[in-house]
Amino acid sequence: MDQLIHLLWLGLLATSLDVDNALYMTSSTQGRSDSEQKRLIFWGLVFEFLARFSLLMLAYYLASGKEVFFTVYEFAVTPQVIALLGAGSFLFISSAGDLCDYFEGKEDGDSGATSGGKTSFTSLLVQMTIVNTVLSIDTVIAVSDMTQQLMGGAVILAVSAFIRFLFVRQIAGFIARYPETKIVVLTFLTMVGLQLILQAFHDDMPESAFNLVIVGALVSALFMYWRRTHFVVGR
Repeated sequence: MDQLIHLLWLGLLATSLDVDNALYMTSSTQGRSDSEQKRLIFWGLVFEFLARFSLLMLAYYLASGKEVFFTVYEFAVTPQVIALLGAGSFLFISSAGDLCDYFEGKEDGDSGATSGGKTSFTSLLVQMTIVNTVLSIDTVIAVSDMTQQLMGGAVILAVSAFIRFLFVRQIAGFIARYPETKIVVLTFLTMVGLQLILQAFHDDMPESAFNLVIVGALVSALFMYWRRTHFVVGR
């Protein structure tokens, strides 16, 4: 019982590493019907858990990703480099594009009759699984350090997935009520994508620069909210 309580506590700690996953899922499911959002979030978490468990079993091969495939100008290309570069590029391009669409007024209502989304359910689910899996590398590495038991790691990952299932729905409802928060969410995801790209090249973004961009996005969101509410009151 003491070990189970310890694993549940570790699962709660692991959830703190998954804020970027939660925000990505929230952003990806915006504009979909409520029932479709629930299915996307549920199956997204299921496939993410299976992918994480597979990474945990292959912990020091894919999670650490130290095996060198080939080198380019003395730069070693490993599984981790490929995963970080691929997911980082996708996350950066898609989030930056959604952010531009938001400011241009092309989001949600202009995206057609596919429940507010430009992508089919299956395609979006595949995209979510790929990106969330790569975003999970740090969590998998941390979990593998937390416990040497495979089933213990599975419990930690399951607790994290369950907590985020509740957490993601709350975020989605909050964003639906305050759409201006998308500016902060999409900016955060764009910066995470850029961070992943830099990490693929063994570099890192200064924390001060990251925080400055997020503060700028927050100020922009507050201004957009003030303008929307002021306009409504004025009418």
